[in-house]
Amino acid sequence: MRRLDLNFQQPPDRPRSTAGIVLLLTGLALLIEVGVSYDRLQNDRARMNAEIVAAKLNLDTSYKEPESPQFEDKDFAEAQQIVARLSTPWDAFFAGLEPKNPDDVAILVIEPEVKSGLLSLQGEAKDYAAVLTLIAQLRETKPFSEVFLLHHEIKHDDPQHPVAFTLSMHWVKPI
Repeated sequence: MRRLDLNFQQPPDRPRSTAGIVLLLTGLALLIEVGVSYDRLQNDRARMNAEIVAAKLNLDTSYKEPESPQFEDKDFAEAQQIVARLSTPWDAFFAGLEPKNPDDVAILVIEPEVKSGLLSLQGEAKDYAAVLTLIAQLRETKPFSEVFLLHHEIKHDDPQHPVAFTLSMHWVKPI
């Protein structure tokens, strides 16, 4: 096997490579190009700033800011409705609606009319006795009065034959 001799130093008598000189000159040319491009961009920026300043001076001064919006009576009425809805004691409302035996009755739709105090409930119950029990419980609950069964129907297509019902009642908001 032959011995491998590695020498990373260039001997002094060997001619210099032109590749290094070409790379140096290319780098200098790119540096000059970057400098010229930078100078050109700075001049463009200064010209655009001058145009912006000139454009601001030539603005039409006849523009007037719009006056502050005036509220009308209907706006105040809508605001009062929103405040009434937000100030409604919803905790007492939902606490009164929770059935005592939730396995027998499921309330599916609640439609409160805050203004008139009327409330409509739709749900399903295990049987008709559970509906009547719910009505009796709601009549005894403090925020509700005049609880009436508007509609009931036994669902024969369901194997458990639940009773779908609709109740109407007045909701007395506690003050």
